[in-house]
Amino acid sequence: MARNRMIKPKFWDDTKIGRLTRDARLLYIGLWNFSDDIGIVIGDSVWLKSKIFPYDQIQIQQFEKWMNELVINGFICLLSYKGERFIYLPNFTRHQVINKPNYEDLNIPKCLIDRVKENIHLLITEQSRNTTVSFTEQYVTKIEVEREEEYPPYNSPQGEVPPQGSNESDKINYNALMDTFNKMFSGKLPEVTTMTDKRKKAIRARATEHGKEAIMTVFNNVSQSAFLLGHNNQNWRCDFDWIFRPTNFIKILEGNYNGTRISKNQQDSEQRKRDSVLAVATTVREAAAKKRKELEAEGIIGQIP
Repeated sequence: MARNRMIKPKFWDDTKIGRLTRDARLLYIGLWNFSDDIGIVIGDSVWLKSKIFPYDQIQIQQFEKWMNELVINGFICLLSYKGERFIYLPNFTRHQVINKPNYEDLNIPKCLIDRVKENIHLLITEQSRNTTVSFTEQYVTKIEVEREEEYPPYNSPQGEVPPQGSNESDKINYNALMDTFNKMFSGKLPEVTTMTDKRKKAIRARATEHGKEAIMTVFNNVSQSAFLLGHNNQNWRCDFDWIFRPTNFIKILEGNYNGTRISKNQQDSEQRKRDSVLAVATTVREAAAKKRKELEAEGIIGQIP
């Protein structure tokens, strides 16, 4: 999800920024909007191009040429985490003031990034010396997960009293929930194949905040929302992880996506139609008033019984 970001006035006369072409500068700013709150953005070139330059016919080769400029000048670095590619903006947190950073929806856990920051900066220095580096072939910092389970399940030793406040009814059958989602949205939304710890954490959080019943309410609202199922002018559709993000979950729960959602272009088109109808109606009224005055002047209207 895109986020509001800040551009400082000194950005425009920064000599290092000045080495970039104009399009590369615009791309750099666009990366801020689609990064998470510690400066990491999905590294898929096709996806990024569709988000940052949605109205421009740009070849992927040209797009990645601008990416190379950012790499060579030390503005971005490529990361690999759980088999997926991400882009890290090392100067992001230095220039973006985020009052309440959302650490739940990070692309890569903050603790893992903090652990490899020194290696990342060494890599950026090395890349800046190589002017022939390719965005698709550059050195990649692989983020390893030392502990797969950040939130291990509580296993009570035999005879031990469960923690205060625990309740059998509060337990969540994650596999059953995954099966329910896949059956409800088969062929409509991406299938969930693994119930990761991050997903379990998000599910627990939403169930704690709104009750377990709210999850099915949200699923039902999604199933009735044409917009969330991909019937929109962007051909975008939601997925399991997107649904369980805090703000998205609340919006779906409140039915915000179950009304008629139209794009800005559609709104403008509808307004032009209304303006056209109003203009025609005004012209007809003015013509009728003019004709009436002519008839009155000739004394014809007064003779009509």
